[in-house]
Amino acid sequence: MWAVGCTVLGKDVHESHAFGIEFLASFVVVFVVFACYEKSKYDQQSQAAPFVIGLIYTAAIIVTVSNA
Repeated sequence: MWAVGCTVLGKDVHESHAFGIEFLASFVVVFVVFACYEKSKYDQQSQAAPFVIGLIYTAAIIVTVSNA
């Protein structure tokens, strides 16, 4: 069944599992964003920060979304 535009859990996914994986994925994304823009270690901002943030965001989407 297609649920276009709706957020629904898969057949064998419990709400606690969905919450846990969403929490971990959000934690990793926020951690990487904060790590990329922390200025105490470096004088200038890295030019690769937007690319790294985009990669981690894409990885989080691929890991958390499935077509089950």
